[in-house]
Amino acid sequence: MIGLLLLLLFVIAPIGLVIHELGHILGGALCRAEYSVLTIGAGSSIIRIKFQKLHIIIGSLYFWGGHSANIKNPGFTRFQKVLISMGGPAANAVVCTLLIYTNSERAGWMDLFLLFNLYLAISNLLPFRIGRRKSDGYLIFENLLARRVEY
Repeated sequence: MIGLLLLLLFVIAPIGLVIHELGHILGGALCRAEYSVLTIGAGSSIIRIKFQKLHIIIGSLYFWGGHSANIKNPGFTRFQKVLISMGGPAANAVVCTLLIYTNSERAGWMDLFLLFNLYLAISNLLPFRIGRRKSDGYLIFENLLARRVEY
């Protein structure tokens, strides 16, 4: 049991977060972002990679969350922001779907990976805000319900 918990914390969760953030990066690429930044973890950066339009930063506490940013000037339209926000949960949902329809005799860690990706897909679609941080669901509703016109 302790082994599965450590596997979840140090392997499965970071991989699920990378998949989630790559979904946002893919959404940004589809909306023609000039460049994107993928940050995994917290603390001092131990790895910095620049690959064409993608900048990757991995922190020493790589298991401590993730964040992505897509940059475009002029900025993204509301519709593009919705697509980018949906990219993360959609990527996790695709992984879940693929795992569900693979061989039914999965190892225990694969079920844990499936469940964690399902958790990320659903929890990130819930609209909530904690301080200045907004969930993907919050950003989706904020942009769908915005009344101002963007240029």
